[in-house]
Amino acid sequence: MRELENTLHRAVLLSSGDTIGTEAIVLPDGMGLAEAARATSPAMMAAQTAEAMNRALVGRTVADVERDLILDTLDHTFGNRTHAATILGISIRTLRNKLNQYADEGTHVPEPGERRAVA
Repeated sequence: MRELENTLHRAVLLSSGDTIGTEAIVLPDGMGLAEAARATSPAMMAAQTAEAMNRALVGRTVADVERDLILDTLDHTFGNRTHAATILGISIRTLRNKLNQYADEGTHVPEPGERRAVA
């Protein structure tokens, strides 16, 4: 409540005229109202999400990203290999080969109807 009161007081002091325009409203963090509205737009939120995902991928190998994508998709389909292969755009044979490779490397591959344990 105190922040709102201070924001309104600051807006009254910064306004030049009988009405308070959006340019006179400055949020407690110093960001203008119009700037704050742009920062929460769907396009800005999508850009921030994309940047966060890029940061999460930096330093990881393509094989690691591929393995996680395949296993996450398998979780999403509750272990349904055919459905997972369709979502991934690969053949069921390719998916089985990848899953066998991951199992040989020591990665737990869930059985059909099973999901990986949440870490």
